Amino acid sequence: MKVSAIKETLRPTDYLIIILTLGSAITYSIIQHRIDILGTVALLFGVTGTVLSAKRSIWNFVFSTVNVALYAIIAYNATNYGQAALNALYYLPMQFIGWRAWSRRKEHHGSSKVQSRSLTGRQMVYCIAALAAGVAVTWCAMKYLTDAAQPFKDSLTTVLFVIGQILLTMAVWQQWIFWIAGNIVNIVLWSMVMASGDMVGGLMVIKYSMYMINCINGIVIWRRTAKAAK
Repeated sequence: MKVSAIKETLRPTDYLIIILTLGSAITYSIIQHRIDILGTVALLFGVTGTVLSAKRSIWNFVFSTVNVALYAIIAYNATNYGQAALNALYYLPMQFIGWRAWSRRKEHHGSSKVQSRSLTGRQMVYCIAALAAGVAVTWCAMKYLTDAAQPFKDSLTTVLFVIGQILLTMAVWQQWIFWIAGNIVNIVLWSMVMASGDMVGGLMVIKYSMYMINCINGIVIWRRTAKAAK
């Protein structure tokens, strides 16, 4: 991994998001008098990966690979089967596909940044239609085939992140709309887990709250660079 390329990509505000995330996790652990090592490591790698993604850095896939592998285990243990399956069977292999796709769409030779693009209005309508259909099918499957505690929320985040990952691989700025929606649902979902007394729920609430902050930064950067390229 080219550490120098990552250092050149990140700015003080990006480091601040990472530090705030780690600090929040440590503070939460002190309050709870417990340390969830798996959740904390996933949290740190996940936030770093999304920060790099917002900066259009191809190195986001390295950090995200570790994050989704750990998160699959965490979600399964919390009976969030949709997210567990999403991460293990889809999100994880998509990191390698994304790396390959971005390698072909760099801003220029030698750059670690991808050139962002934009969907047409018709393509966006297709995405929304796919979201509605996907949620309906996934919800039915989870409701009747699993014992998922929150089948609708679980299916909604699953489909939102599936579409978001596809759009991320395509390097289009509208991906951030789906990430934001998924993060909102996840904050609600994990807040319920936290309310039940499970410590990892609090760590996940911190994680997705920081994701939300980063998503705002991402949508601004990606949309601006897509317009400039056009």
